[in-house]
Amino acid sequence: MKRRLFWKIFLPFWILQTCIMLLLAYRVHASFGPERPWWVQPERRAMPVLGRYATWRYSTRGEAGLRELFHDIALEKRSAYWLFDDRMNELSGFWMPDEAPDAIHRALQNHGIAQSRHGTFIAEKVTDSKGRNYVFAGEFFFPPLFQSLPGSVLAAILFSSLLTSLLCAVLAQYITRPILRLRDAAHEIARGNLDARAGLSGSTRRDEIADLVKDFDTMAGEINDLVRSNKGMLMAASHDLRSPISRIRVALSLVSSTPEAERQELLDRIEIELLRLNEMIEQILTVARLESGQLKFTSGSLLLNQVIGEAVEDARFEASQTNVEVVYDENWPEVTMIGEENMLRSAFENVLRNAIFYSGVDGRVEVAVTIGSGLAQISVRDNGPGVPEEALPKLFKPFYRVDAARSIGTGGSGLGLYLVSGSVKFHNGSVRARNLQPHGLEIIIELPITSPKTTASSPGVQARA
Repeated sequence: MKRRLFWKIFLPFWILQTCIMLLLAYRVHASFGPERPWWVQPERRAMPVLGRYATWRYSTRGEAGLRELFHDIALEKRSAYWLFDDRMNELSGFWMPDEAPDAIHRALQNHGIAQSRHGTFIAEKVTDSKGRNYVFAGEFFFPPLFQSLPGSVLAAILFSSLLTSLLCAVLAQYITRPILRLRDAAHEIARGNLDARAGLSGSTRRDEIADLVKDFDTMAGEINDLVRSNKGMLMAASHDLRSPISRIRVALSLVSSTPEAERQELLDRIEIELLRLNEMIEQILTVARLESGQLKFTSGSLLLNQVIGEAVEDARFEASQTNVEVVYDENWPEVTMIGEENMLRSAFENVLRNAIFYSGVDGRVEVAVTIGSGLAQISVRDNGPGVPEEALPKLFKPFYRVDAARSIGTGGSGLGLYLVSGSVKFHNGSVRARNLQPHGLEIIIELPITSPKTTASSPGVQARA
């Protein structure tokens, strides 16, 4: 049975409602007896008429005529009739159970009806045209359940049973359908189709299962983006690693044929390329450790002013090569925090390096610090082209690059801002990006601080040219 969940939902509901209907039927059945059972009410109403006819038949045709009458009106296994004189002698000669005389006597004292072990006795006193007294009695046996129910009640029970069965089937289908789609999408993803999704476009369903399907599709999209980013990263990394290796090979091939006085320049070039290779490999290893949770740092108290100041000084040195102005006002309260100094410095350097590069020649980068209640906000602005709005939420994902071709050309692998995000989160902070008008990009980092050395909370000065 492939649709196991469907039947696990449908069958319990159906069995439960069937039991409820049967219990209801039994209660309705029992509510008509034993004192006033439903199945004898028509016969009870007919007893006076049948009694007078039986006495007439007896007086005109005797015992044989009475036996013939009782044989005609009695139903096999359902009813039996007798006629008694005033001395309680049975006149038809039909067989009578031993309990009948006592039951008929009780019926005459109890509004004409009494229960026995096997059925219900009804007795009626009758007087014929000549003034003779008789007792007309009948025994009516317990009928099958559905024959004892009124037609309207039985119809209502059957209709309710069909309706609830239909509702159970619809409910089970409603619950299991998205789960089956979820399973099929999971199988497709397992087979390598990362574009498979479980949700239906235009669906208006709003419940926990719909949320599960939506979360699954979001997860599948994230996995798809990550796999594509990893593939792009491998292409970029292979290009970036191949470039310095190629330059090293060229330099090595020239060393043997280059005069001694000129060899030092080639050796310096080889050293630069080796350092670049080492930096790339270290970044990739850092990402791998960060994602596996194996990246360990020792935190301690540090002076945030000093960390940012050192990062800005290094950035100014790099910016001087493209005549980029790095504006930073150090006039803000000294702030201490708990963290890992080298990790934070590397994060600030990554942000500043990106800002310097995308500001272009003769560009401008502004660094501002604002101290709030328990938080330090560090803002880094550039006057570059910015990024598309849809790319902003993805900037801090691993291996993501807004322009893959540009990143390859600049040596970027899409890891810098991801490392920044990991470093900030390690310090229980947050990082976000937003575009500036008319152009430019701002990276905002917020970090928890222990306390500024001044009691007042003072914002840093956002310097302007």
